[in-house]
Amino acid sequence: MDITICKNCQHELPETFCPNCGEKRFDKHQLTIKHFAEETLEGLIHFDTKFLRTLKTLFAKPGQLAADFVEGLQTRYMKPIAFFVVVNLLFFMVMVFNPYSLALDNYIKYKPFVNYGTQQAVAKKIADLHVSQQLYTGVFNTKIKSESKAYIFIFIPVYGLICSLLFITYKRMFVEHLIFALHFVAFILCLFFLQIYLVIYPLNIIFRGTHQDDIESFMGILISACVAIYFFFAARRFYRSNPWWSALASLIIAYTFFDLIQAYRMLLFYKIIHF
Repeated sequence: MDITICKNCQHELPETFCPNCGEKRFDKHQLTIKHFAEETLEGLIHFDTKFLRTLKTLFAKPGQLAADFVEGLQTRYMKPIAFFVVVNLLFFMVMVFNPYSLALDNYIKYKPFVNYGTQQAVAKKIADLHVSQQLYTGVFNTKIKSESKAYIFIFIPVYGLICSLLFITYKRMFVEHLIFALHFVAFILCLFFLQIYLVIYPLNIIFRGTHQDDIESFMGILISACVAIYFFFAARRFYRSNPWWSALASLIIAYTFFDLIQAYRMLLFYKIIHF
C-alpha cells in the first residue's frame, strides 16, 4: 500500500483522507485547470443542494433541522451557523426594505420612540458634533442600515433564553435552545422577504399605492399569525411538548414579536448615538 505523509499533521496517510486530521491526499494533478474547475463546480453544486434542502426543510418541517442536529444527524443539512449566515446575507442583499432599520425621522417624530427621550438625545448629539440635523440624519441613516445587519444575531440568544424559560421542564441544554432559536430567526428573515414580494407588492399594485395604513395593519396581523403557527409546529416537533403548552408558548412568542423588534431598533438607536 502506498503510504505517504500528511502535509497538514505529518501523520501517515495510507488512504485518500488522513485518519488523523481529515486532510485530503494532495498531488500535483489537483493544480491543473481542469481539476480545479471540476472541484469548484462540485463544491458549488454541493453547497446549492445542501442549502436548498435545508431551506426546504426549514419551511416544510418546522423544528426538524434543530431536532436532527441535536440528535447527531449533522451531515444532511448545512451547519446551523453557516445556514444562518447565508440566509442573513441573502436577506439584506435582496431586501429593498429592512424592517430592522428605521430612518432617524421615525425616532424623533413618532411614538413609542419619542417616549424614550430620542428627541433630546439627537439634539444633544447634534450640539456636541456641531453639525446640522440634515447632515447628522444622513450619517445616522447610513450607520443604522449597516449595523442593523451586523447585530441581527442578537435575536438568537434572546429567543434561546425565552425558549429555555418557556420549556424549562423539558430538560434541554441551553445550546439546544440556541440551535432551535437560530433556525426560528432564520425563518423570520425568510418570512419578511416573502411578505414583501408576495403580499405587500401585489397589494400596492392592486390598490395603486393607497390604503397604506390598512395594508400595514393587515401585514402586522398576518406576520404575527405566521410566527405563532410556525412556532407551534416547530415546538411540537423539537420539544415534543403537548399541544396546549405549545399553543400558549406560540401566543407569547407572537405577542412579543414586534416588541422585540422595537427593542432592537431602540438598542441600535442608542448604540449609534452614544458610540
